[in-house]
Amino acid sequence: MSDTPKTAIITGAAQGIGEAVALRLADEGFRKFILIDRQADKLTEVSDALKNKGADAKNLVLDLTDLSALDQEVTRAVEEAGPINLLVNAAGTTARGGLTDTSPETFDFIYNLNVRAPFFMMQKVAPAFVQGGAIVNITSMLAYGGPPFLLGYSSSKAALVALTRGAANTLKRDRVRVFGINLGWTLTPAEQQVQTQVHGLGDDWGDTIGAKQPFGRLLLPSDPAGVIAFLASKDAAMMTGAIIDLDQFVAGTVDDNPGAGA
Repeated sequence: MSDTPKTAIITGAAQGIGEAVALRLADEGFRKFILIDRQADKLTEVSDALKNKGADAKNLVLDLTDLSALDQEVTRAVEEAGPINLLVNAAGTTARGGLTDTSPETFDFIYNLNVRAPFFMMQKVAPAFVQGGAIVNITSMLAYGGPPFLLGYSSSKAALVALTRGAANTLKRDRVRVFGINLGWTLTPAEQQVQTQVHGLGDDWGDTIGAKQPFGRLLLPSDPAGVIAFLASKDAAMMTGAIIDLDQFVAGTVDDNPGAGA
């Protein structure tokens, strides 16, 4: 735990990975938070939980695809908060769509939330970083390539990987470190909704499919939260630009037990 209270900005903070990151960082000594999400009620629940941990949280109920609102609200919040130690871009969409069935509107929505929003969040927050601060973008293992029905999504995450490396190069002389976390299959509230309502799986799909994974379960939001706590710490002070594969499968290899995931 750091002796100096720190400030973090987290998008997608109302549930799932964003919520888990906020709670973990509070345990690591962060004492000021700017939480961003569209879900006002759930955002209030997270901020209340942080306050119970002795942290101060400001909620921004914001649609990150609205650049005008992002510019005004985030700029104002950063000015009020003072020096920033960490930005976590956890907000995103896994909207379905392949080469032949993705509408221009869906394509724009995917890129606006998964690529454009992190870009402008970094742009707005970067001037407020203290030296040694960090940015973490939540990317995806599908940035290496995904199934046909997630072509728009996987390509947006590949773009975010390139954006992350470029931002790390841009900010290195300011001693601001930038990372990406390529997430494997993670059991979040949003993923639960997609798998049950879009793909028709049972409520216990996470346990059933998780048991077939190499490590016996799907990732949980606490997994990336732990990695982010490390990246925000002094232990990661001499690294930047890393894209971390947080997954139990090894990219570019072939499983020796093809039936394991069936």
